[in-house]
Amino acid sequence: MSSPSRLYYIDNLRIFLISLVILLHFNITYGGPGDWYYNESEAGFPEIILQAMFNITNQAFFMGMFFFISAYFTAASLKRKTTGKFIKDRLVRLGIPLLVFYFFLNPLTNFIHYYFIKHEAVTFAGFLTNQRARGFGPMWFVETLLIFTAIYLMLFKRDKTIKMSYPGTVKLVLGAILVGLSQYVIRIWLPVGWSLPHTGLQFPFFVQYIVMLVFGVIAYNNNWLEAITFKSAKRWFIFAQLMIWIALPVVLYFGGEEKGIEAFVGGGSWQSFVWAIWEQLVCVAMIVGLFGLAKRYFNRQGILAQQLSGSAYGVYIIHPPVIVGLSAIFLGWQDINQLLKFIVLAPVALLACFTLAWLIRMVPGVKRVV
Repeated sequence: MSSPSRLYYIDNLRIFLISLVILLHFNITYGGPGDWYYNESEAGFPEIILQAMFNITNQAFFMGMFFFISAYFTAASLKRKTTGKFIKDRLVRLGIPLLVFYFFLNPLTNFIHYYFIKHEAVTFAGFLTNQRARGFGPMWFVETLLIFTAIYLMLFKRDKTIKMSYPGTVKLVLGAILVGLSQYVIRIWLPVGWSLPHTGLQFPFFVQYIVMLVFGVIAYNNNWLEAITFKSAKRWFIFAQLMIWIALPVVLYFGGEEKGIEAFVGGGSWQSFVWAIWEQLVCVAMIVGLFGLAKRYFNRQGILAQQLSGSAYGVYIIHPPVIVGLSAIFLGWQDINQLLKFIVLAPVALLACFTLAWLIRMVPGVKRVV
């Protein structure tokens, strides 16, 4: 595929997606369901419904979309570069941030939590040398991309591509249902929240991620993004909103009456089955809808958007210590409603993450990495 100009709408979607990552983790801090370095509270009713809807909806599609976009540009990059150059660039772009996070930023995040929030008598040097303080955290995404890159280079020849026309509505729906069924079966034994020890790889979601990686490559080689029309994107996006704002609250209310969110995480329950199918339908609908709408309305960038998109990867890398640090600064605000606290501090978190990432990119040599 040859592109005469930069796909600004994809750059803008990256800004949107990385912002959702920050907000999801910040939402967990202040009562939303999920696992994070620091959980200040557990939301009560009715706040838990809104906060659960926010996290569940984002989890349904945003990492799958990240994987799709990453695979799309991996295929494009391999077409432009020699294999040696491609491998070198991947190791720099993915390997260096992964090592920095594992050995420095993850210990830093844990240190901020234990020293400034829990007020324990710990030292940063102690966390740097403590194996248990190290980890991949949200960088499991980058870890997965490295693994995917290695498998891609082993299985696919540079001069061969899989030819496949853009799937219609029926095929997309059937594909979503098949992925949902697969993840439902996996979650019977590996419920949501389980990850492979020492890696952070979340197998209860991985069928979707693998499918999106594969189809990201296929989409590049077959011009799928060009085949997404505004009309079809609008229909898919409307369908997604109906699933999010009508179907999801109903399912959460009736399915969580006895056990709450825990009823949906796995074990073969009907709630787990409904969630698995629901999230894959929402995934397809949101991805197709967002691509088509962004292509129509957001395929341009000014100076600010260029700086934001350029900093997006850096934001992903540094956001854990930034938002945990922000939580420490506003620790005294525990008397106010936690959902309100999240709403008030969310713009501050976004501003802090993007500003710091932009400043870091000003350091000579850093732009080559992030």
